Order: sequence, then C-alpha cells, then structure tokens
Amino acid sequence: MTSATVNGSINESTSPGAPDLAHAKWLNARLALNVAIVGMAFALFAYDNSFTSPLVSLPLLVLKYQGGAGPIFTADNLDLLVCVPLIGAALGVVAGTPMQQRIGRKKSLLAAYFLLCIPGSILQLFSPNMAALVVGRLWNNSGIGILTTVGPLYMADLVPPRVRGRAVGLAVCISQGVSILAVTTVWGTSTLLDSRSYKIPLALQAALAVAFGCLTLLATESPLWLLSKGRQEEAKKTLTSLRPVSPDQHALVQQELADMAQSLAETQQRQQDVRFWEILNRTNIRRTLTASYMIAASQVGGQILVLAYATVILTQSGVADPFKITILIFTVQFAGILVGPTLVDKLGRRPTALFGFTLLMILDFAIAGLATDLASASARSALAALCIVFGFVNSMSFSSLAFLLPTEIPTARLREATLSWTLFWSYVTAIVTTFAVPQLASGPPMLGAKTDFIFGGCMAITLVVTYLYLPETKGRSMSEIDEMYSINLPASKWRNHQCECESRHMGEGSGEKGTGEGLQVEEVSR
Repeated sequence: MTSATVNGSINESTSPGAPDLAHAKWLNARLALNVAIVGMAFALFAYDNSFTSPLVSLPLLVLKYQGGAGPIFTADNLDLLVCVPLIGAALGVVAGTPMQQRIGRKKSLLAAYFLLCIPGSILQLFSPNMAALVVGRLWNNSGIGILTTVGPLYMADLVPPRVRGRAVGLAVCISQGVSILAVTTVWGTSTLLDSRSYKIPLALQAALAVAFGCLTLLATESPLWLLSKGRQEEAKKTLTSLRPVSPDQHALVQQELADMAQSLAETQQRQQDVRFWEILNRTNIRRTLTASYMIAASQVGGQILVLAYATVILTQSGVADPFKITILIFTVQFAGILVGPTLVDKLGRRPTALFGFTLLMILDFAIAGLATDLASASARSALAALCIVFGFVNSMSFSSLAFLLPTEIPTARLREATLSWTLFWSYVTAIVTTFAVPQLASGPPMLGAKTDFIFGGCMAITLVVTYLYLPETKGRSMSEIDEMYSINLPASKWRNHQCECESRHMGEGSGEKGTGEGLQVEEVSR
C-alpha cells in the first residue's frame, strides 16, 4: 500500500475564513451533463424490467420461439426468459465491486455497455431460437447488474452531500421515463402483424445501450475514486471542473476534498486490508443492513403484485382497459420520482420514508380489501385508482431512497461492497417474489389482488424497522455519518445531533483551532 500526503492544497479548506459548504452554489453545465450521463446507468434496467412482461405476451414472439406449443409461453419458457436473466444480473452485481475498485467508475460503465449490454442486446434482436434469446438476455442483464452497482456510487461521488438525494433521484427519474417509453413501445407495436411487433422493442433496447455507452465516453471520473488511489491533483482538477466558477470556488473544492480525504483516512486507520465479508462484522453490520434493507423490502411491499403484474391483476379483477391503466401507473410513477427526491432533500430521508411506508401499508390493505368483493363496477374502478395511487407513493418513497442509502450509509471504503450486497439481495428477493406472486394470485389459492394482504403485513414490519434503524442523513458529510455510527447514536436522535467533526470545521473556519495540517490519506490497495 502506497502512502501519499494530502498536501497543503487540500488543507487550505481548514484555514480561517473557510466558506460555508452547506450553502454554496454547486451546479454548473459540466456537472449537469455528468449527472445526466451517469443517471442513464439505471435506464437499461428500467427498460428491461418494464418491457419484458408485455413483450413475452406478444403472440408473434411466442410463435417464433415456441412454435405451435400454445398461444402463450409455457411456465418453463417463462422461467427461462424472465428469471434466468436475473441470475446474470446478480452475477453482474458481484463483479461490479472489484471492477470499479480496480479500474474506476467510468471504465466500469464503459465495460458494461460495450462488452455486455450492447452484444447481448444485439444477440437478442437477431436470435434464431429460444436458446440464443435466453443467452442474449443473460448476457445483457449481466451488464445491467454492473451498471446498477456502479451508477449510484458514481452519482453520489459527483455531487455535494446536501443534494445527493436529488441527484440519485434524477437517475431514478430517468429510469422511470425510460420505463414509460418501454411500455408504450410494446403497446404501439403489438398491433403489427409481422416480426416488427417484437423486433422494434428489442432494437430500441440495443440502440439505447449504444447511445448510453457513447455518452459515457464524455463523463468525468469520480474524484473520490481518484483520491482513494492517491491521485490528489487529478481529484482536485476533476472536482474543480464539476463546480461553478465563483470567488470561493478554490476554497470550496479544497473543503470537499478535505472531507473526502478525512473519511478515507479514518476508514484506512480502522481497516487496512478490506475484505468483502467485513461488511457483516460487528463494527459494520448495522450500517450494512440499514443501507441494504430498503431495496429488498420494496420487493415484498406490494410493487411486484401492483406494478410488475399490474396488467395481469387488473385483467383478472375485471377492470376495463387494463393495458391503458398500466401505462397510467407507469406515468404516475414518473411523477412520483419527480416529487420524491425533493422531499428527501428538503424534509429528510426519515420523514419521507415513514410517511410513504405508512401510506403504502394502508394502500396494500385497501387494495386487498376491495378485492374481496369486485362484483360492482365502482369497486373495480376503485381498485384501479388505488393501484395508480400506489404507483405514485411507491415511487415517491421506495424509489427515491432505495439507491440513495447504500451510497451514504456505509464507510467510504466499504460502499462498493455494501452496494453489491444490497443489489445481490434485491435480485434474490425479486426472483423469489417473481416466482411466488403468480402462484399465489393465479395458482390454486386464486387470491388475485387479495395477495396484497400478505404484502401489507410485510409493509407493517418494514415500517417498524424503518422507525428503529433508519437515521436522518440529510446534508451530513461522510465524516459526520462515521462519527454518529461510531458512538452508536440511536436513529431517532440523528437529526439534531451536533457532531464533533462539524464543530471542529466551524472552529477552524473562524480561526479558533489549528489548520489541520498533516492529514494523511493512503492509496487504497484494491
């Protein structure tokens, strides 16, 4: 492991008269471009997740890859097309951590696009048989797994702590927009009477992968990753290019770098040789579980039933125009993600989660209750309306927070491993619920939308866990989060806690204490 001193250029941030980082302007054109480009890393996951269900229902696709075995895919073939690719995504998540640690965030995205997503999408498009189609989907989803592992950390590295929620929320917003594009594309091509009905959606997926990969060539590498490699001058130059020109720009950049360096240095002192499973040791397990529970909880909160299987459940319940209702659900999800990130950064993580999860629990029980008697048209219309509201609230709460927590709760050195752990279990729970929901809703129990009673119970448990363990990290630096976890501060007391490191920064800014020289950060051995 090679040591490198963080020199005076970084320590200048602690000199008398240091500017207030919490209220400084932060947005310029280059940062906006980078946030948009990195945000696209979520989009291919959204496209694949949204278009798969309607795509595999297209009669001409079934005829092409299953022949005369029936008008719909058999259960075995559906498992091959829907669940096997999730295994590829889980493998991509595992590969994403060492890849981004070794070659950086930007190169990891480029490798995922050009080596996995683009070739896999092209194979899907031109696959001559079922085996080739499955391999193409597995190949493509392996890249998607890497993208969803790298993207949230990359995004959080580029922006100041006080706007992390909005930045990660923008990425999810882009993905929701792509989801609408995916669903409406399949809906639009479903009336075509030749192979274009399924080839156009597949071609669009390949085109998006090419476009996003090319745009990523314009992205800037993560300054935190550069700093972790001992490349302070490159980190400084990169961060300077991502902040608006102002009289305080130089000092603000030094202050951000000093905070990054302090977090890295403190983590290195505790953990000289990081191993993946250290995220589960006594020191880190609380942070790991807090950072990772929300994505897995979202899978058992009703979204698989109400959102992923919306068309099936609405049809089974006798709702008129179920496909149009499905498109409306995806549209209000987009609206929810426009609202959610602002709530997360203005009101805070904890209030947004507690309010949103309470509403979701009520909606789950209300949907299930209505499903017990759908004899009247008004009951069926109310069921559709509740599903639409569910889509908005789920997007406002779960979607706005799930990818944010793994980027700010773990220590700086364990963020990659924690996010990989988070996404791996999200895919595991997705596979389980994807198998279970059809069996409960359409299998021998024939529960239909009454399955939401189960998910309402799961949301009640999630609400209790959130109240007990989700801390308020709005506007907190990495050093402050490290400090509050080190003293085992209860989650309910984080909002008003004054950190010693914050007081030290304020004192140094007014000249009350030393200059903070001699801060050391080591190149992280990956």
